[in-house]
Amino acid sequence: MSKNQEFIVTARKWRPLTFNSVVGQEHITTTLKNAIKTGRIHHAYLFCGPRGVGKTTTARILARAVNCLQPIYAEPCNQCTNCEAALNNRSIDIIEIDGASNNSVDDVRTLRENAKYPPSQGKYKMYIIDEVHMLSTSAFNALLKILEEPPSHLLFVFATTEAHKVPATIISRCQRFDFRRMEIPDIVYQLRNIAQKEEISIDEESLITIAKKADGSMRDSQSIFDQVIALCGKNVSYSEMAKSLHLLDEDFFFQLSEAISNKDSAKVFELSQIVISQGYEIQEVLSGLLEHFRNILTVIITQNTKLLNTSKEFEKKYLEISKKISKSDILRYIHIINNTEQAIKYLPQPRVRFELALINIAEMDKSIELKTLIEEIRQIKSGNYVVYQKIESALPAENTQPSVIVSENNNPKVEKISVQEFLENNSSIIEEIAKLNPIFNELQNCEIEFKNNILTFKHDNKIIYQTLKRNLTELQKHLSEFVLLDAISLEVAQKQILEEIHTETQEKSSIKVDKTDDKEKHPVEMKIIDLFGAVEIK
Repeated sequence: MSKNQEFIVTARKWRPLTFNSVVGQEHITTTLKNAIKTGRIHHAYLFCGPRGVGKTTTARILARAVNCLQPIYAEPCNQCTNCEAALNNRSIDIIEIDGASNNSVDDVRTLRENAKYPPSQGKYKMYIIDEVHMLSTSAFNALLKILEEPPSHLLFVFATTEAHKVPATIISRCQRFDFRRMEIPDIVYQLRNIAQKEEISIDEESLITIAKKADGSMRDSQSIFDQVIALCGKNVSYSEMAKSLHLLDEDFFFQLSEAISNKDSAKVFELSQIVISQGYEIQEVLSGLLEHFRNILTVIITQNTKLLNTSKEFEKKYLEISKKISKSDILRYIHIINNTEQAIKYLPQPRVRFELALINIAEMDKSIELKTLIEEIRQIKSGNYVVYQKIESALPAENTQPSVIVSENNNPKVEKISVQEFLENNSSIIEEIAKLNPIFNELQNCEIEFKNNILTFKHDNKIIYQTLKRNLTELQKHLSEFVLLDAISLEVAQKQILEEIHTETQEKSSIKVDKTDDKEKHPVEMKIIDLFGAVEIK
């Protein structure tokens, strides 16, 4: 017999033979062992869970354990005649049925007739029906009677990946066990043991990558393992394995996140072209990038790498990159990647959307926390925070804007302009004032009038008018840094009642802000109004 004919795939060759060797399902195997020990064996079990997590394997172990002639602490000995017959698929007392191909009512009727006969060798006759959700409605109905009143020698094990398709009448007659998705450490542990027994040299990084690729399925991980061995032989390196599975090296994502943190759009675009030119699936790249950002976020929040499923080398890199990117920025990156991932599924031009998403992330301004903004506002209002910035002229032919003059002692000094010059060109000054308080940006939408030494800002929105009025003192303070306001009063008015306001304010020589309502307000409410220019709407 040739070596090719002797080969058995890993998933079959190293299938667990005892409850203790089943990985990641201890909550189920322990319960079944205790049931066998105490003789509290149920007549029907329903095994639910994703593919490749050990449902059929556990069912076979249970079948051998209940019929074993020499059980060892509720475990099958795998050496007696009953165990050997079951292992070699020769046992007539253990019947495995594929629910997908034997799903008719006639098949179930045949099963029901044969189930009446007692076992020939063991204590129990067991039926293992895989993919039981594929049975027809009539077939399920045919099972109800025998499930409700089964012979003492009869056991059923139903296995399914879609428990919601199994009728409630069937579920209520079974003892249900939900199998978990395999965790990455459990898969790595099992693959490492198999590699040692097969005398295969494989590094930890490769094992972790295979486990991630398997997506919670032990059987899938073992199939990928066979594929890698077929390419690399007995000595597996991560680089060769990545070629075999057509995977992006995890270092690629670190290069990308490093370029993003440095706002290097050129590098980001260059890396995106590697994905396109080498034929990687954009959807998978986005999923990998999403996981990469998730790992960074995990390190930022926990300040350690305990929750990461990666090698020691990459754990150090995650610690380094987490110091360069803030939590707020990472959350924004994740939001963009997630939206792009969804858009690519249904919209054309995935390449363009992928590139634009990466450039958008790279060009994004860094986030500023609210508490930082509040602190800066407090400093501004206390006079301890001064912003000086050169105001460039929008009209180069006329020097109508204030300029910044730096003296010998390096103290910036603003050269003020007249009110008339301010009326002719006020946009730049308003922009500078708006940097100190965003509400002043609404001055751009105001009609500005200078009459009888009164500079009036007219706005037709009542709420904005009230907000500007509350901040009138602050407005005069900031505006006086750029404009000569000596003996000039400031007013804010609504356009429809402008004439009345002018009449009342002509006799005023200084600015007075009505704060009669503030006396009744809570100190916290006053602070919010003071910091953000809030307006109470009654």
